[in-house]
Amino acid sequence: MRAVIFDWDLTLWNSWDIHLWLMERTASDLGLRAPTGGEVAAEFHRPFRQHLLWFFGSRHDAEAELGGIMEAYLAHYYRIVGHRNYLFPGAASLLRGLRRRGMLIGILSDKVAEFGDAELTQSGLSGLVDCASFKTTDRPFKPDPAGLFQVLETLGVSTSDAMYVGDAPQDVACARQAGVMSAAAMWATIDPQAIAEQGPDHLLHRPHQVMAVVANANGYDGSNPWLRHLPWPWRPDADDPDDDQDARPATPGTDEVRETNANWQYWPLAARWGGNSQQLVVSPVLSNPIAPLALRVDGG
Repeated sequence: MRAVIFDWDLTLWNSWDIHLWLMERTASDLGLRAPTGGEVAAEFHRPFRQHLLWFFGSRHDAEAELGGIMEAYLAHYYRIVGHRNYLFPGAASLLRGLRRRGMLIGILSDKVAEFGDAELTQSGLSGLVDCASFKTTDRPFKPDPAGLFQVLETLGVSTSDAMYVGDAPQDVACARQAGVMSAAAMWATIDPQAIAEQGPDHLLHRPHQVMAVVANANGYDGSNPWLRHLPWPWRPDADDPDDDQDARPATPGTDEVRETNANWQYWPLAARWGGNSQQLVVSPVLSNPIAPLALRVDGG
């Protein structure tokens, strides 16, 4: 495997909490009832403009009303989004770890490019991403694989050398139609049953489990520091690029790298899944949040 391509919203960027708040504020400004989280989740699969019309338009096809609805929503969006980073914990260190290991990184998202490009810049990840494709008028929505093919072409990799990671059923369907390995971002999805029913190649419960999938695909074994564990996503230093633990400077402030320490923990071999399950889960026995992430076969 040479490339990992990610969806953006609810995969790397936590847009869910933002969106619920924005929907509440928009409803208040328009004098309408604020939808519940469950109602928003049920219609979250709709393209953004259709999604807003579904809740705030007098009819679901009332395109003439869309301008006022968008104005209310975006007024609050621009007011809050620039004030903090909404990356999921561990997302930044995952991408840094993939880049240090020579992987190409792409983004394919149906978020409008005006917002997606700005959020990517704000996140600090833009320098780690080799190709970012957000929605434009000339690209169809997923699960149409046209956008994924465009990203693959830009990266210069074949379908057999890439994996697409996303939180939604249409992400898995898009990868399948393109002939690309698929992974479900279960740490972020709002409908785990729907995405599981699509039959992704991998169900991942922590961002850094992406590393184990790539390691398995590339035949790395436990003696290789490539498999050194990355920090737990909820640790305060989870996005510290120096906490990758595959190698560390021998002397602070230098680029010299010392040999790996035999006491550091390894990722278990991905090959030990044994084909019994493609699902990675956190072992309850090793649930200490400062311990390495442990993987086991579920129901094997």
